[in-house]
Amino acid sequence: MVEAECAPRQTGSMRIGELSRLTGVAPSRIRFYERNGVLPPAGRGLNGYREYPQTAVKRLGLIDTSQRLGFSLAEIRAALAEAAPNFPSHDALARALRAKLAALDQHLKDVRARRREIEALLRSLGD
Repeated sequence: MVEAECAPRQTGSMRIGELSRLTGVAPSRIRFYERNGVLPPAGRGLNGYREYPQTAVKRLGLIDTSQRLGFSLAEIRAALAEAAPNFPSHDALARALRAKLAALDQHLKDVRARRREIEALLRSLGD
């Protein structure tokens, strides 16, 4: 039993706790990303623990940044699948960012139009 717990890890791999510390992403979130196909399934050591490659640090950074910028998990999953096994190219990232920017611009335009409509309704009510 002690031998299984001390099974050697693959060179350059890390367990979920270490990956979490390096990235600031909670272990539960890392498992969520795996379940949802955004992060490739981790390999398993002889002891059954998840073993993540060093590339998982960069990938989680990309996922976290993409989510903060408003990309959905489906959009992130598609972009990463298209680029697999590598990271999205500079051109692919630029295209995705330009598309997101255009969507944000349209959203802002729509919000401004709704705001004007609400203001007009308030004026018509005498407020």
